[in-house]
Amino acid sequence: MDEEYQLHPPTYEWTVRLFSQLRKVLGINIKLHGDPALLARGEIFLFNHFARIETFLPHYLIYLETGAFCRCIATKAIFKGNESFRKYLCRVGVIPNDHDELLPMLVAEIIRGRKVVIFPEGGMIKDRRVLDAKGKFSIYSHKAQAYRKHHAGAAVLANAVDTFKLAVRTAEQAQDWQRLDSWVEMLKLKNREHLLYSARRTTRIIPGNITFYPINTGDNFLNKGASLFNSELSQRVNEELTVEANLLLKNTDMDMRLGKPICLGEGRPWWERNLQKYMARNLNTVEEFFTLKGLNSPWIEKIIRGSIRHSSEKIRDSYMECIYKEVTVNLSHVTSTIILNLLDNNINELAAKQFYLIVYLAVKNIQQQPDVHLHRSLRNPDVYAELVFGKKKSLKQFLEFSVENGLIELRQGRLILLGKLEEEFDVDAVRIENTIQVYANEMAPVAGGIIAIQQAINEFETISDIALAQYRYDDELRRYDWNHHHYNKRRFDDINRHETATESGRPFFDVPKEEQRNIGIVLVHGFLASPAEMKSLSDKFLADGYPVYGVRLPGHGTSPVDLRERSWEDWLRAIEHGYEILAAHVDKIILVGFSTGGVLSLIFASERPHKLAATVVVNPPVKFKNKNMIFVPLLHGVSRLVRWAPSFEGIMPYRSNNPEHPRINYRNIPVRGLHELVRMNEVVIKQLERVQCPCLLMQSSSDPIITADSSKILQDGLINADVTYYEVDSNRHGILYENEAGAHKLIMRYVKQLPESSPDKTDQKKIIKEEHKWAS
Repeated sequence: MDEEYQLHPPTYEWTVRLFSQLRKVLGINIKLHGDPALLARGEIFLFNHFARIETFLPHYLIYLETGAFCRCIATKAIFKGNESFRKYLCRVGVIPNDHDELLPMLVAEIIRGRKVVIFPEGGMIKDRRVLDAKGKFSIYSHKAQAYRKHHAGAAVLANAVDTFKLAVRTAEQAQDWQRLDSWVEMLKLKNREHLLYSARRTTRIIPGNITFYPINTGDNFLNKGASLFNSELSQRVNEELTVEANLLLKNTDMDMRLGKPICLGEGRPWWERNLQKYMARNLNTVEEFFTLKGLNSPWIEKIIRGSIRHSSEKIRDSYMECIYKEVTVNLSHVTSTIILNLLDNNINELAAKQFYLIVYLAVKNIQQQPDVHLHRSLRNPDVYAELVFGKKKSLKQFLEFSVENGLIELRQGRLILLGKLEEEFDVDAVRIENTIQVYANEMAPVAGGIIAIQQAINEFETISDIALAQYRYDDELRRYDWNHHHYNKRRFDDINRHETATESGRPFFDVPKEEQRNIGIVLVHGFLASPAEMKSLSDKFLADGYPVYGVRLPGHGTSPVDLRERSWEDWLRAIEHGYEILAAHVDKIILVGFSTGGVLSLIFASERPHKLAATVVVNPPVKFKNKNMIFVPLLHGVSRLVRWAPSFEGIMPYRSNNPEHPRINYRNIPVRGLHELVRMNEVVIKQLERVQCPCLLMQSSSDPIITADSSKILQDGLINADVTYYEVDSNRHGILYENEAGAHKLIMRYVKQLPESSPDKTDQKKIIKEEHKWAS
């Protein structure tokens, strides 16, 4: 190998450390998906090419995970000009694409244990268009003004590596030590064992994809500063300073996903294997595995060249499909593809709420596609779920950029698609002028996603309330799974290791298989517990023909750290969601809330939601026996102030708890959560007179947590409701979990005596699908 192109480990390692510091300072968000072990097992790594930072990301992550150095190929143009920069490129493993010994050099490096990173598109594909008009993988060459196939150089390299390894193994079997030692010397390896170890490794190509989200086209200090010094920046320079700098400067997710490896030893036809064996016996130097000069037979050489070309093209087609299947699909991909599909269907205008519903339905459809890789924006319902209500918060940035660029208009509640969407733009302008086209092009090869989007467009006008309710219940399950996963990471172990809860914290929704009643039951658990607290009561209602929904109050059933981040308004919204899900299945609904869940149910009932028939409140925590609760607002305020200090999080963020039911309750109580109880109680007192549905209040005679007059306080305030009061002979607070003193029977008896006819709807209103704003 030329001394000029020798990789210099100290320079390489310095570069990795520098980027790690930049990553930390700038908050660069890089996520590696797929099996990390592939970084060690793979030898040739292939990625798409959209931005210049991609030329460094794989090397960086491979080094961090494995300690291995990478070689890569770059256009000869960047080696011209600045001599210091050229030397730096050589030292970090970059080789120009016009090097005379390029492929033999890379074979040698792979045998030495280094990795090779290649971008087979042959250049940056700024518009992400990789399919031609027939849906075949092709890249548009602006130089040739025509579509072309992707480069097959990576496949040729892999074939040569695989055949050279076979030659080494063949020599070992023949005990041709002289031949082996000549290769050891030629490749400058430590010993024969190093050569044999490399030869026994499977030759693996690892196709991968790097996806950026969002693509931000706003100005930044780099392109503004450059414009000040040079007002005549070329379109290309200005575009790259804008888009590529924003990838680093403006909170961009960089998802690098590794696909299924392509193993060259698998699936070769018999005739290819025989020709490969012939080459392995007759070729000696690494160069000969490309030139074939050692064969001494023109007609055999011609056959072998044809075989290599055929094999390489087949491998090329395989890895290109794999690269584009690994796209990490995000909300902008989905939204952009919908917009262009609407145009294809000659729909240039529709109600904005209808559009948001289409996006929501597309997300739900895509979630059912096993082969589509989802970005966090499509896995976390907190991001996308409100689209079903016609809220655009999750699309705000996307829509604002699209309006600014003249691609769409939002006028009087309608979305208008403008003609600019169908214009063709130069390669150095498309990322700025039409990011919708860029996103849609990137998603185009993801067949499952395209089918899901078309299905959403076809069904948005006719989808039933029950189908939407099922989607929303699925969102509640996903919301729990997302939060449970997040708040059980290692960094929360200091709190979580004390927890003893073992029962599932997931919400539940059960409908009787036969003889379903037209009354449904929404069950709301208490503070520090989870829906499991209400499951035994739920099972009895279900057995008696009642559909039941068990609400999970946010922050519960996951971790006390999660609960610390939640407000009582968050809890109330969860009841609203559960209520609406059940409302699609029944004519009437009864709320049954325990403790905090009961107080929240009364606040919700004060809004007089459509279909509400009655509210059951068990052991409401209006007044506490622990007098220290009066200091909670002060303690919470002090704790919030102290959290601003960098050295520690708060003066007393959690208090220890000895729960009645350790299988379902937290052992750590966030002070913030106690503060939310105080705020919640202040609100319920003000709202009681608005409650008009029948109410059952139930309280333990000797509750150890709340005072004996808690239910009496509520009863006095429910001046417009028909109130029934039961006192249960118990010295426990959590009487529903273990059915203390026949509490279940009393509740079911009350529910059964309610009238079967639908509630009077003249004095009720439908749930307002906007955030409630409460005075605290």
